[in-house]
Amino acid sequence: MGVDVRMVLKKMMWTITAASMLAGIPVGGAAFAADSVVSSGVQVKGFQFLDKEFDRISLDSASKPDGTRDGHLSLLLDAGEGVEIKSITMKTADAEGKDTSHGIWKTWRSEAGDIGNLLAVVQDGKYVNASFQKSLGTFKGMIQLELYASDNNGMKPGDYYYLVIETGSGTVKTPITPFAENATSYAPVAIREFSWKDLTSDRTGVAAFGEDGRTDGHFRLKLSFAQKTEVLAVILHGTDKDGNPGPGIWRTNRAGTGWLLGIMQGETVITPEFKKDVKEPVGSFRGSTVFDLYANNNGSIKEGEYYTVEIETTYGTVISKPVKFGDPNGNYINNAPLGFRSIGLKLGSTEAVVDEKEDTLEEAPFTLEGRTMVPIRFIGEALGAKVDWNGQDRRVTLTKNDIQIELVIDQKEARINGKTVMLDAPATIRGDITFVPVRFVSESMKMKVFYDDGEIMITDAKEAAPTTNP
Repeated sequence: MGVDVRMVLKKMMWTITAASMLAGIPVGGAAFAADSVVSSGVQVKGFQFLDKEFDRISLDSASKPDGTRDGHLSLLLDAGEGVEIKSITMKTADAEGKDTSHGIWKTWRSEAGDIGNLLAVVQDGKYVNASFQKSLGTFKGMIQLELYASDNNGMKPGDYYYLVIETGSGTVKTPITPFAENATSYAPVAIREFSWKDLTSDRTGVAAFGEDGRTDGHFRLKLSFAQKTEVLAVILHGTDKDGNPGPGIWRTNRAGTGWLLGIMQGETVITPEFKKDVKEPVGSFRGSTVFDLYANNNGSIKEGEYYTVEIETTYGTVISKPVKFGDPNGNYINNAPLGFRSIGLKLGSTEAVVDEKEDTLEEAPFTLEGRTMVPIRFIGEALGAKVDWNGQDRRVTLTKNDIQIELVIDQKEARINGKTVMLDAPATIRGDITFVPVRFVSESMKMKVFYDDGEIMITDAKEAAPTTNP
């Protein structure tokens, strides 16, 4: 992954709904523009607010986070034979599409005094604009873009958003899309326990781990990782009983205000000091892991007060329910299943993990025409689909619930529930094993794909049901 290959797809997810959009199947209620030819030279095929899971950018730069999770949106365009996209501006609106002036985000600020925060554009895991940029470049054919907008504390349920896209040929405006947050975090991690321990420990200072003569708030955190997962940040918040912000914040990096959150795993100190680079992760973890958290007590940690812990990962963010310090019945314990399935693969490796269980592939995933190819039978069966092979027609059919996908070897044409769509790369055979583009199959079956330095995770974590566009 890359953008800084560490910033966006090493530390950032792809949530791409392109396959089903291309098929003409609305995915999750995304807002669509008409498919008529427009004077701008570009057609909007899909625009959707996905989630607010990540802190990737600041108000004016994509080079570092700022401590506030960003709005994350998906944009699918047809640029035809080629068109220059000069700028994209995102604005807020009400349910009728009327401007509300709650915020404005831009890829380019044309002059001094021009207002608006940065709208960062990502394509294939790489930033198109790391800051304000006069032109985003020339694009051709179907293009899938991700948009990140640092929240100005105005992104909330009930708001709508639309884009104004300026090209070398004209301007096009998208339909509005509603604010949305996914019902289940994409992160393959569960907080199994978050509990208070004591107010007598002295293990960390305000900026470096070690005794400083002042006692700490001591918490216990138990996490369960379904896949090997990179933890980007851990943040302890003071809250009220409902989880609303209260006094005190402790964190592992300086992406925002707060004192150091000291973390130990057994006898190993995980955070000897603030991470010097706000993009540097806490570490990668797998399986069941227990941590001790130490928060230097500035007077706000006391019995009867409430606290939550937030775990930001490459794939998303999970947050505990509030814990009441000093109350034996006030701790957070969660033994429920993760609530979604996950499949882990790696380019060039036959190792695989399905829902924490290790497995071995007959042939390793590889890239073809820039697309990630995976063994169809393994993926299909792991997703719970029935997989059929017709040797005479060289046809693969996947069936799961009400979805049927048909692909023919060496052809870029496929069918979803009888509708013809075009693939990024054709199905192919390697070592007697049939391989297909992972993004097409998984997302056509309503799964999501994430990439991290050659590692691939597929999950069926669901987005919240979006509001229908009026």
